[in-house]
Amino acid sequence: MATKPKKIPMRFLLWWHRHIGLTVAIVAIHLAITGILLNHTSDIGLDKAYINNSTVLNLYDIKLPEQLPGYKIENNWLSHWNDVIYFNDQVIAESMQPLRGAVITAHFYALATSEEIWLLTIDGEIIEKISAPGEKLGDIVSIGTQGNNVTINTEQGVFKADNDLIAWQPVKADSINWSQQAYVPKELTELLFAEGHSISWERLLLDLHSGRIATRAGTLLVDLAGVALLLLAITGFTIWLKRRKK
Repeated sequence: MATKPKKIPMRFLLWWHRHIGLTVAIVAIHLAITGILLNHTSDIGLDKAYINNSTVLNLYDIKLPEQLPGYKIENNWLSHWNDVIYFNDQVIAESMQPLRGAVITAHFYALATSEEIWLLTIDGEIIEKISAPGEKLGDIVSIGTQGNNVTINTEQGVFKADNDLIAWQPVKADSINWSQQAYVPKELTELLFAEGHSISWERLLLDLHSGRIATRAGTLLVDLAGVALLLLAITGFTIWLKRRKK
């Protein structure tokens, strides 16, 4: 005669149900709060509010420098941070090339990266990007003006451009007004740091919700919490069935 399978004692189920519930309660509260906030990020502006806290940004390997170098032309600042070139607080374009300086000419602003010269309007709009003859002159080290002509200091020496910035000829480094690097004012620096990356409060909430904020360990914790919630549902349903049969 076959023996009947042993039934799981009610006390055993209650013990597991209680302890699983206590274990995942904190994670469940965390998921509930972050989930509710994520449903309303656009309503409360969290999708467009960027984090400016160095501790949080360090979690994303984003380092904020103590001071931001830049170049002042008239009352405007040109700066480069996080692969973006700014005209005051306005994004001009993305560029991985370092900024080498900016000067004023009779008709436009001229900005130099290590490989290009950009012509800008006085409002910071790009007119044209001109590739410097790097094969002949080498990378640009700095930019300046000699009279009304743009000059560049390169790995191969100092060169002056014609009026159209097409032909370059070597010149002596005398009487050249070189662009001088300075530090961007604190208020503008803080504004650029706050808007110069993609880590918004919405992104932080999403990473907290999924556990990605703590890399692999965080996602594993959320996965384990999901399994625990599943076990909680199973033990709860089993307890309900047992009590119903009584």
